[in-house]
Amino acid sequence: MNTFVLSFIAGGVVGVIGFGIYHYYDKNKKRKQKMEEDKRFSGLVASSKDIIYYFEKVPGFRFRYMLPSLEHFYGEEMGRDGFVDPKKYFYLVHPDDLDMFWKKIHGEVDYSKPIIYRIRNREGKYNTYEEYTTPVYKDGEIIALQGILRNINEKIKLQNELEYRINHDDLTGLFNRGYFEKQLDKYANEMNTPVAIVICDLDDLKYVNDSFGHKAGDLLIKTTASILKEFSSDTVIPSRLGGDEFALLIVGNSSLDDVESLVGSIENKVNTYRIDSISQSIKLSIGFAYSNDSLNEMDRLFIEADKNMYKNKKQKKSRTLLAVEG
Repeated sequence: MNTFVLSFIAGGVVGVIGFGIYHYYDKNKKRKQKMEEDKRFSGLVASSKDIIYYFEKVPGFRFRYMLPSLEHFYGEEMGRDGFVDPKKYFYLVHPDDLDMFWKKIHGEVDYSKPIIYRIRNREGKYNTYEEYTTPVYKDGEIIALQGILRNINEKIKLQNELEYRINHDDLTGLFNRGYFEKQLDKYANEMNTPVAIVICDLDDLKYVNDSFGHKAGDLLIKTTASILKEFSSDTVIPSRLGGDEFALLIVGNSSLDDVESLVGSIENKVNTYRIDSISQSIKLSIGFAYSNDSLNEMDRLFIEADKNMYKNKKQKKSRTLLAVEG
């Protein structure tokens, strides 16, 4: 065998060995990359706020999978028991949401819309989840559900904070004029109930602002608001309309006598209150109007209550003038 042939064979062997070594290292490199990708994916799933699941109804209730696992949220025991008996997981759902939750399982909801419900965590507190569910059918029957849940605690918190800012007065924390007017509209057009409107106006705000400064005026406003807030309930809604004007909306089964009693209590509370830091008493002019029905009556009631408030203010001024002249 000549030198050329031997060199050719040797080169081929080296090439095959080299290819084999390259293939081995390439395959090993890809395997490591795959392991690293799987590890990253597992980490992402474990830290995700989303829960992905596949739940089978037929032949019996069971989770085919849930990522992250129940164990991730509730520990090893619940992770194991929840897969053996899913109903243990179902009853972590808030009692008020449980009926809707079962309707989801039985196909009695609109699956094109998100389903929102609360689930108790291992600390006993409830997290709010938004779920998008897709039913799996066989022969016209729902045999499984697959979906994704997202913890929306932060979203709910932000919505509540935004709603609060929209509906409340920054200075006093009372409901604002916008909220008050929405309530007037609701009871004028949607709900019929016995109703009263009480209008309150601070008498000496300008004097306090001019004499002691606007911070003292703000203190007078906030103190008045805190007094009115004491009378707040499910049926008594105090609001600041702006400046020195406040209003209380009274709804429900209150009678005219109840309203008169409430106004009397407000007057007694105000008359005995003094702000020592500015040596000022709170003076409120108050007027109210009452009706057995609220539908189509709210504008009239507001005008009547406002007129009665100004009548009360004039009467107090007249009494003060008489007292000075006397």
